[in-house]
Amino acid sequence: MPLLHISGESREPLDSFAAFWGEWVLVSPVTVVLLFLLGAYLFGLYRLNSRASASDASSISLGRVALTLLGFAALTFSLVGPADALAEDQFFLHMIQHLLLTLVAAPLMLAASPVAAYLWSLPSNIRYTVTGSLGRRGRTSWLMRKLTFPKVAITVYILTMYVWHLPTMYEAAIHHESLHYLEHLMFFGAAVLFWWPIAGPAPVRSMLTYPQRLLYLIVALTPSAALGAWLTLVDTTLYTHYESTPIHWGLEAKEDQSLGGLIMWVPGNFVLVGAATVLFFKWYESESRDSRYKRKVNPGP
Repeated sequence: MPLLHISGESREPLDSFAAFWGEWVLVSPVTVVLLFLLGAYLFGLYRLNSRASASDASSISLGRVALTLLGFAALTFSLVGPADALAEDQFFLHMIQHLLLTLVAAPLMLAASPVAAYLWSLPSNIRYTVTGSLGRRGRTSWLMRKLTFPKVAITVYILTMYVWHLPTMYEAAIHHESLHYLEHLMFFGAAVLFWWPIAGPAPVRSMLTYPQRLLYLIVALTPSAALGAWLTLVDTTLYTHYESTPIHWGLEAKEDQSLGGLIMWVPGNFVLVGAATVLFFKWYESESRDSRYKRKVNPGP
């Protein structure tokens, strides 16, 4: 199988997942953007860490670097990897692509908090201007606080998910490359807004308590599960585009749609449940730490 695949060229139906790994859309504007963003991050990381000692709080830890690189790996596989190369042929791969953008790449990037590295990739005069705008009274900081307000973030996330899965919008994005790019940008952007109140990285820290973050995730889980269940159980083929595409691995259009819905319904919601579990244990750890501190400060008789 070819290592390079140009979107739109014809292909024979694949019959093994080994062949799947040979499909990459490396000749793409997205590849250039990803390489630029990765290069800027690594350059900023080098400049920042070269000016900070190993014990300096301003340096970026290896753990955060690893999270950023994992986020880039998820973006790369989703946007130029086999999932993208075959998304026009199989609905379930398009679903995997969207879940990688929203439930893997976005939270990994936020957990890594790469803003400092990107700031240090800028020339000093531009960096000072941007840093000022990101300060507590800056315009960019004000806008980010508005966009990452929990009610706004979760509404944008859910609406983005539902609107782009409407058959007319979905098929329009498949047939128009610019719309397809916009769709992916909106999915990733909405996911960043959605996860921000959970991760709360600099420069806009989350003001939600752990119980509020848990409730926030539970509220998001229900519409996501409902959409996945509907795509899995509906009797008709919603996305007729897939009725005329190559049948990889013997999956007919209706089976393909049901598999895609099942992926959103089960693994997709497992990610949200997993995040809620992590938050629960962080909440428990925080409460235990506060309890130990109170006993230390106010010992009993």
